Amino acid sequence: MRIKGLTGLAVRIEFKNAPRKEAAWLRSQPQGQTLSSAQLLETLKQRPLFDLGGLGSPFELACVVADADAPELRALLEALLDLAVEKGGRGELASFALDGEVRCWLWEDKKRALSARHSDPRVKTDFILLQKHRREAALAYVPPRKDTLRCACGVPVEPEAVVCASCECDFTTPIGIEVRPEDPERLRPMRARLMELKIPLPEGDLFVARVLRPRNAFEALTYEALMPGVGLQPLSRREMKRRVELLSELERWPVRYRLPGQTGEWRFTSWCSGTVRQARPSARKVLERLAKEQGDRFEEIKAVSLEESGWRAAGEVSGSSLFDFASDAEVVAHTLDFIQRFDGDRVELAAEYLVGLQRLAPDLLTAKERKRCEQYLDECAVRFGTGFWDYLKRRGLKAKSSAHALAAVLKEAGDPDAEDTTPRTLKDLSRGAVEWLADGRRPEVEDVKADWLVRELEALKRSKALPKILLQRAEEARRFPAPFGLTGALYWDVQPAPISEEDLKARAACPECNRRVQPTKVFHIPSLDADTEARTLRLYECEPCDRALLFARAVKQARSTRARARAVHEHKDANALGRPLPTGFVKWRHARFVSRRLQDKPLALQLQGLPRVSEAEDSDMDLRCGHPFVRIRIHAHQLDLQPGFGGGVVMGQLCMTPGCKKPDVRTARDD
Repeated sequence: MRIKGLTGLAVRIEFKNAPRKEAAWLRSQPQGQTLSSAQLLETLKQRPLFDLGGLGSPFELACVVADADAPELRALLEALLDLAVEKGGRGELASFALDGEVRCWLWEDKKRALSARHSDPRVKTDFILLQKHRREAALAYVPPRKDTLRCACGVPVEPEAVVCASCECDFTTPIGIEVRPEDPERLRPMRARLMELKIPLPEGDLFVARVLRPRNAFEALTYEALMPGVGLQPLSRREMKRRVELLSELERWPVRYRLPGQTGEWRFTSWCSGTVRQARPSARKVLERLAKEQGDRFEEIKAVSLEESGWRAAGEVSGSSLFDFASDAEVVAHTLDFIQRFDGDRVELAAEYLVGLQRLAPDLLTAKERKRCEQYLDECAVRFGTGFWDYLKRRGLKAKSSAHALAAVLKEAGDPDAEDTTPRTLKDLSRGAVEWLADGRRPEVEDVKADWLVRELEALKRSKALPKILLQRAEEARRFPAPFGLTGALYWDVQPAPISEEDLKARAACPECNRRVQPTKVFHIPSLDADTEARTLRLYECEPCDRALLFARAVKQARSTRARARAVHEHKDANALGRPLPTGFVKWRHARFVSRRLQDKPLALQLQGLPRVSEAEDSDMDLRCGHPFVRIRIHAHQLDLQPGFGGGVVMGQLCMTPGCKKPDVRTARDD
């Protein structure tokens, strides 16, 4: 190789006894670069006529490049040197013609690009020797042959060509990988060659890529030449095109076959699982047209393999939603069978799809399928409560009356107090009947109108057809009503008061930005007992801080109020109760009692009550005034506070000690 028109560059970077500084330099990115120093060195090492000596300090890199490429490379090396000095290292740079003068520069302390002779004692590298070695390497280097690129049709093409002038082959068509080698290490030679030729590596690197995306003839033909040697088998262009077109067409179906009532944009798999099966009866004509126009492609769609590399490559190119979740394939197959029925095909359907078919086209179901559909609906009604009223009415049509049918269902429900495997809906029905018998409470059963259920229960009561176990449990409920003598813990609820002019003047500094903000909510808390004193509690949120912090301030009562706080007893959950349990205790009745107490009236500011787990573990927030505290809970969702936190309960502590001059308050989200 001739040495005319070539420039030599060499650099030395060292970190004396400073492995941490060296590691920091290797991890960091030089200015203007997207790769770290270590990645840049690895990339440079792959180029021809580049030599990197050693894997640690000192780093010595020597290379030969064309005169036209020298300025760009020198700028990169100087960026590496600048970064090294910033991290506490030093460096040297040399530029030389292969048969001419050597010029040197130093990087040390705060000096950068300090010119120096190669004989200067501060220059620790023998750049004259490096020049000699680079000259010998350049003379011995034999560049790879630049053969004429030829398309598969045999016609020569330019490296930057996008389309073959003869066969019109598109060189930018993505190349799908159908078969990969079992050992990924086989791909390293191809990866190194691509880097040497400055062809960008595919997204995610060659080791995991399913698709290669050439930009021109040179890249496309290089991929095709290198792939067989490393065990990569490409999908044929024709097959890749067919698969991409098929998957792309599926994504257009939600628009092309828009169903009545369908709104928004849908991806194909979501359209199959959420829209088609739940379509309105008016959608029948659309589904019939879809089955007629696309029915011959259904088997082809079902044959799509979500695990096959070639199909996944086509899915990546087309943006298909089929490959988002593995379970989608089964849903799509069932949906296609469902649509085929609208073209007259007697395809067997899963029970849940028979329900949709019965709603859209009941005439297409056989007698056996109608029976299966009814059994499925009954099972869903009993297990999940969906359509339970319809289930009771169907049972009524088969019995002497709806009351007789209800009595039979109540017998099937068994003992309402038993903790067994009886379906939840049947348990709710029998327990609702017990509450109605015991204290006249309207039954609460999912998907069943309470008025209808009360009428049927009254009919059963008059005819003395109620199961004996229900009458027995109702009598026990009257003798031992919830909460079974458990007193619980007393708490008080205070609702927010209107914000007055005095409140608006009571600004407080935000702990985050120090802006002074007005209160968002104000509470005038009366004295709870003889050991407490009334307080005014103000809650603050800082709008400029996006309401990220909720903080509170307390003062002596700013406004007198005659209203007393609502006193309520709070009870423990059944699982948290100690043993032994009180006489007549029934878990489900206690649970309903507790939940209904919480539903009576939305809480705002709660004082005292049962400690929660987090409050018990961290019971003292060290009030600044040093007095005992009253536990508070701020129900943020009810008060529309801190919407970014999703509501919830903010716990805190408040001083209500009589005579305290500076009462303090702390919350879990305070400073």
